[in-house]
Amino acid sequence: MANLAEVYKFPETQCSEVNQHEHIPGDFVKADIEDGYDRIAHKLTDTLANPPVKLSGREFQIINAIVGKTFRWHKKTDWINNVQLSELTGISQSHISEIKNTLIEKAVLLLDGRNIGVNPVVSEWGKTYPKTGKSKLTQKRVKTYPKTGNDLPENGEKLTQKRVTQKKETITKERTKKINKKSLLETLDFSTWPALPSNQIFDDWIAMRKTKKASVSQTVINNFGKQFQLAFEHGLSVDECLSECITRNWQGFKYSWIANANQTQYSNTGQRQSNNIGDQLAYLQDSLSHIPSPHDDEAL
Repeated sequence: MANLAEVYKFPETQCSEVNQHEHIPGDFVKADIEDGYDRIAHKLTDTLANPPVKLSGREFQIINAIVGKTFRWHKKTDWINNVQLSELTGISQSHISEIKNTLIEKAVLLLDGRNIGVNPVVSEWGKTYPKTGKSKLTQKRVKTYPKTGNDLPENGEKLTQKRVTQKKETITKERTKKINKKSLLETLDFSTWPALPSNQIFDDWIAMRKTKKASVSQTVINNFGKQFQLAFEHGLSVDECLSECITRNWQGFKYSWIANANQTQYSNTGQRQSNNIGDQLAYLQDSLSHIPSPHDDEAL
C-alpha cells in the first residue's frame, strides 16, 4: 500500500485559450471558397491588375459587380439594371449609367442588345478611347492680316474671320425611331414589370402614346408596373395588358378596368336576351361602368 502513485490534475488553460480565439466578437467575416467562388480567366485578372487604360475606383466596382452577375452564373452577358448595380456597389443610381457608358467607350464592357458583360478580348481595352472629339486639342486661333500694309485696318483694329456655318445632318424618321427606342430601353428601368413585352407590342404601345402626345418617363413605367404586377397575379401577361391599352386607346392602365369589364360581361350574359326595357338599360349602364373616365385615362 505504500507504493501507490499520486495523480496530479493539470489546469486546462491551453484548451480554453484555443476556444476563446475561435470565437471573435464583433462582425467577423471570412472569405472561404466553400461559400462559393468565381471561375475567371487568369488573363482577365492579370489585365485588371495592370489595365492598358486608366480605370477609376468606381469603375473597378462596376466591373467586379458585373463579373459577379455574369461569370459567377456561367454567363458571358446578362441584363443587369442600375438598381442592382447600385445595391452591389453602393454607388447612387444617378452615376451608374455614366460609369457604364465610360467603360463601354473604353471597350472594357460590351453590350449585347440589352445585356452587358465584361469584354474578354482584353487586347481591345482602351484602343478606341478617347473617341474622336475628346482627344482633339483646342487649336489656338490664328488671326490673319492682309499681306500688304496698305490694307491694314486703322487704329490697330484686328480683322475677324467670317464664321462658316455648317449644315446640320438631316436625320430620317427611321433613324429617329431607332434612337428613341434605344434610349428608352437603356435609360429606363423596367424592373418593376413582371416581364418584358414582345417587341411588336412594345412598338405599337409607344406609337399609340405618341399619337396621344403622351411621353414615356420612369414615373409612367413605375405606375404601369404596379398595375401589371396586380394583373399578373390574376393570370394576365404584360402583352395582354398592353394589347388592351392599344385596342381601347387607353393612355393609362388599371387592372380594375379589365376586371370590371370581364365581371360585367359574365354577370349580364343572362340579361342580354331580356326584352324588358329596364333590364336593357341596366345592362347598358353596367357595360359602360368599367370604361375609364377621361380624367383617369390622362393620369399617365
